[in-house]
Amino acid sequence: MKKRIRTAVAATVVMLTASLGSQALAADAFGDIASSPNKAQIEALQEKGIVKGVSAAAFHPEDSLTAAQGISLIVRTTQISLAAISFMEAPTAEGIFLKVSNDAWYAEDFIIAHFNGLGIPADIDPQAPLTKEQFVHYLIQAVELTGEYPLVKMYVPIADEADINVDYQGTIQRALLYKIASLDEEGNFDPAHVLTRAEAAGMLYEAYEFIEAHRDNAVMEPEPEA
Repeated sequence: MKKRIRTAVAATVVMLTASLGSQALAADAFGDIASSPNKAQIEALQEKGIVKGVSAAAFHPEDSLTAAQGISLIVRTTQISLAAISFMEAPTAEGIFLKVSNDAWYAEDFIIAHFNGLGIPADIDPQAPLTKEQFVHYLIQAVELTGEYPLVKMYVPIADEADINVDYQGTIQRALLYKIASLDEEGNFDPAHVLTRAEAAGMLYEAYEFIEAHRDNAVMEPEPEA
């Protein structure tokens, strides 16, 4: 009996050690983000399984964010899915997008984004970099699919508003009001700026926190009295 107890305890210790070891490895996985202003956000999203590196130990924070990476990150952050959508037959990426292979690692994310109405062009190049206005436009649409959020009806002045795609102006205004995106010190949004992976992680973190904060503060409707 004592032998069995000792064996069980030993097994538990091994499991705990392995678990703690894996957590430690996960926390220290990215060795190239020490000087990034978005280091804390990247690590937080990594712990939640949202962001992944280009390798086990490298995130490449200053690399340009590709459309494939951006769409996949948005889907993982907001957890939008096809659960509430019925199909006569399973959709394929190649049946929707001209340049997205069915075998691509991001194919399912593009399908999810499409059928949730994110308005991704059929001819999008998954390997092309995303601009700030494109990423914010897709991100806010996905965020707003996750719940009903209060929005103060006010206009945020943007110094370079004339440079913003007219189709994106509404989502960008809401992104600023939600505090998911921000302007620079001179009041510019810089819509054509090609996002880095680190910059995208910063906005994804704010989006995640926004969703979670409103979920935690949701007011439950009182049950009717009998």
